[in-house]
Amino acid sequence: MKVILQRIVSVLLIAFLLNAFGHSELKAQTDEPEVRRLSIALVGGVTYGSDGNSMFGPLAGNFNVPSFRQPMYGASLQYALSPAWAMDFGFRAGQFENQVAGDPFFETDYQYVSVKAVTNFNNLVGLRGGAARVLNPYFSVGLGMLRSEVVTDVDELQDLALMLTGGVGLNIYLFRAADLFVQYDYHAVGSDLLDGVSGDGGSDQFAAVTAGLRLNFGSSGAKHISWPPSRERPVREPVREEVPEPEPEPEPEPETEPEPEPEPVLDEATIAFYVQFADFLGSALVTQPEYFKEALARAAERVEQRREEMRRAEEEARREAERALRDAVDPGHYIQVFSFVSSASAENTRDNLIATLRDEISNVEERIIIQRYEEFHRVLIGPFERLSQAQSVLDQLSGDYEEAFLITFPRRHQDSE
Repeated sequence: MKVILQRIVSVLLIAFLLNAFGHSELKAQTDEPEVRRLSIALVGGVTYGSDGNSMFGPLAGNFNVPSFRQPMYGASLQYALSPAWAMDFGFRAGQFENQVAGDPFFETDYQYVSVKAVTNFNNLVGLRGGAARVLNPYFSVGLGMLRSEVVTDVDELQDLALMLTGGVGLNIYLFRAADLFVQYDYHAVGSDLLDGVSGDGGSDQFAAVTAGLRLNFGSSGAKHISWPPSRERPVREPVREEVPEPEPEPEPEPETEPEPEPEPVLDEATIAFYVQFADFLGSALVTQPEYFKEALARAAERVEQRREEMRRAEEEARREAERALRDAVDPGHYIQVFSFVSSASAENTRDNLIATLRDEISNVEERIIIQRYEEFHRVLIGPFERLSQAQSVLDQLSGDYEEAFLITFPRRHQDSE
């Protein structure tokens, strides 16, 4: 039995390590630089060892002589390799004893150490918003060594056995440095002596229901890596805008006819200079035609270069106008949920909102948009014709999106982020 358990756990641990380290390397470029990875958990609970007559069936263990609701306590050290995977090194201690009058007496004190692979379900499947910010289910599987001291009516025994353990649990977010958790674990021990009776040769198995507090260590301003990072808080803009008082129109000035410009008057010296320059230019064109041909060719080339520069400038202006038209939004009332620098973060938030509001808003995919303003990407819901409609949807989002607020387009003043 020990050999079979050892082989099963070895295969599971090898698969876990390959997956965990591969996942960690993939996430290395995107994880936040400051996160909490190291945790210490304080654990307390009860154990169950059924003789097959329990209302929970095989989930309550498998003893020859039943032992129910016996205390267990312990602690564990956990290190997160990535948002989805962690290693857990634990210690537990407790006691088993017979529960039914007439059964053979036994009392077993035990301690065990374990090494488990833990995977967080939310990060494994990519859940980051909504309830995933405060609740995180997890699964675990591992290997341990259990030392027991058994006292019966006729004998005292000591045993050391290999143990396979697996379980499920739920982490509950308190604040950055601490979480609560509850979990259920099932233990298959390579020994048939935990209940003081050697039965048909099968191993003893017991279940444990525990709860505790997980303390997370690391940067004071960061969450544990298993929780989604804090949301970016956009700059809140006022919902109501002050309408400026109209300025009085200026009185029209009386129209006056422009005075005629004086015609230029050339003196005799200027006229003589122009005549001499024309004579020189004419003689030069006759005596040095190649020079002037090259000069004209260079001038034509510069003109063509200038035309190309003007064409490029016009093309860029046209593209900028198209971008401005594309990024504009229709007039009306909107809900601004977030304002991100990262376009990928804006797209993820839009996808989450579509899934959340699909049954609440018609044409939801067309009415949840991303508006680009300078380097920011605004996630907007709208337009709504009436402000009361927008306020109703905002009230539904207040639980998951506390930073959302109302905004009206067109703006009466220059936007600012």
